[in-house]
Amino acid sequence: MPQSVLLKEVLSTQYLNLLRCPLCHSPMELIHKKSLICHGNHCFDLAKQGYVNLLSHGVKTKYNKHLFEARKQLTQSGFFEPLTEAISQLILACSLQAQQGQELRILDAGCGEGSHLADIQQKLAQSLGKEPYSVGMDLAKEGIQMAARDYTTGFWCVADLAQCPFGEEQFDVILNILSPANYSEFARILRDDGLVIKVVPEKDYLKELREIFFAQTDKQDYSNKQTVELFQNHLELFQTVPLHYSLLLEQPLLSSLVQMTPLAWGASEAQIQEALNLKSLNITVALTILLGKKRGK
Repeated sequence: MPQSVLLKEVLSTQYLNLLRCPLCHSPMELIHKKSLICHGNHCFDLAKQGYVNLLSHGVKTKYNKHLFEARKQLTQSGFFEPLTEAISQLILACSLQAQQGQELRILDAGCGEGSHLADIQQKLAQSLGKEPYSVGMDLAKEGIQMAARDYTTGFWCVADLAQCPFGEEQFDVILNILSPANYSEFARILRDDGLVIKVVPEKDYLKELREIFFAQTDKQDYSNKQTVELFQNHLELFQTVPLHYSLLLEQPLLSSLVQMTPLAWGASEAQIQEALNLKSLNITVALTILLGKKRGK
């Protein structure tokens, strides 16, 4: 059975110090090795699967277990390897803590089933000689359950970006990979010398699936202009890294991609089946990695 890092004595204090109650913002303590309780007596139980649900009420999302299983299979196949390698190298090159050999604290905001964060953590550990403190949060409980099951070296929590359950200036790096952002919360929990690394799709990202799903509609075209502008409105954008590559996906990995991508949510059953019936398809991955820091820091 997976065990939360909060129950590992060597790590418990380090991770507890990151947390604050998402409801009243007071510090939290681990009680009887089974519950997080804040000074306002709000209580959050540790799930037996090794994660903590820090939501005040249940939330239903479109991201289900099948989607996360599909993304994990793609990650294990190496589909995202160029991305996680690029992010790891950027952290090593741009993070003062990494350069100085200090403890590195990383949050993946919108981590899904945790495969990106786990891969990046492993790469950084190999380069730095020690594992960074890593935290993965997501609104989808199904993803966090899988992350806690499969990766035992980080802290995994179900939480809302609008009410991040962390204290001020706790993280050296915040990852936001193909996921929504909350920049006011990012600014609050990021250290003054910290980094925000956001990954956004470019217009050619998965263009082959767009052509099948949205042929001759306005959905076939995509622009990340508004997303990049929003990033720049809140953070100082100091580096932009384009990442382009293509892969020939054969079955069953092609089906995993179709099941993983939210693009399929806007497609008809017939269009989805058309993609699933293909034996193989050359897939374009076109991404932009944005590196930002607090303004004036």
